[in-house]
Amino acid sequence: MLGNSFCHLPGVGPKSESSLWDAGIHTWEDFLCAARPPVSAAKAASMRPGLEASREALDAGDADWFAARLRTANSWRLFPHFLPHAGYLDIETDGERDPVVTAVALYHQGRVTTYVHGRNMADLEEDLARVKVLVTFNGKCFDVPIIERVLGMRCPKAHVDLRFVLKSLGVAGGLKACEKRFGLSRRELDGVDGWSAVLLWREFERSRRENVLETLLAYNVADVLSLEVLMAHALDELLLPTPFAARKSVAIPSMAENPFAADPDVVEMVRGVVQRPFY
Repeated sequence: MLGNSFCHLPGVGPKSESSLWDAGIHTWEDFLCAARPPVSAAKAASMRPGLEASREALDAGDADWFAARLRTANSWRLFPHFLPHAGYLDIETDGERDPVVTAVALYHQGRVTTYVHGRNMADLEEDLARVKVLVTFNGKCFDVPIIERVLGMRCPKAHVDLRFVLKSLGVAGGLKACEKRFGLSRRELDGVDGWSAVLLWREFERSRRENVLETLLAYNVADVLSLEVLMAHALDELLLPTPFAARKSVAIPSMAENPFAADPDVVEMVRGVVQRPFY
């Protein structure tokens, strides 16, 4: 889809892009090879250098170049070209105003990696450097600022925040509500939420019980595994109104297996605390 996009160029908005598509200009090559593109001569002259630079950036695999030029609402255009290089990320914190990042889950190229405060959190920086496009839910407001401010690590500039992508499709609410909209189930983790993750960390700090930590990691990983499926659903719907829907449809993957198992007793304990006033 990126090679069919013109909205990253200065002065080209959704209407201008649609007009180009309607005129049969579906790719950058179509525009560059057209004797008379369906825009003014001045507009064509201003667009050509941007399209040449776009070809160079795409050939170089420079997702950040496009991310700097795409509006948040159009960040999904980075897919599916950079789909094999996407990293799905979610963090948990201790819930304090000056937070500690307690756990991070990263799903990248079919592999789940987790990072725990006091154990291997420093490893996250090197692994993030291998990610070309970051996918989060509400990460622009929460995960990325905290990683960069608290952990002092750089995140990829190319970032698709599914909260805003799904909202543009009329799918609003938190991550769990969006999952239910597309038929995804948390099974044994149903009802466990972000506040539960805070409580799980506090309980782990108090008891040092590994089954408590594993339950926290199971919850954290469930967040990133669902992002891959939600991204595919979103792409499928976003492509529908374009001329490329039939050629560029994305297969909806099955949710990958969670390598961590939530302890049923720990889950019930946390649910009980969440359902009662917590002091």
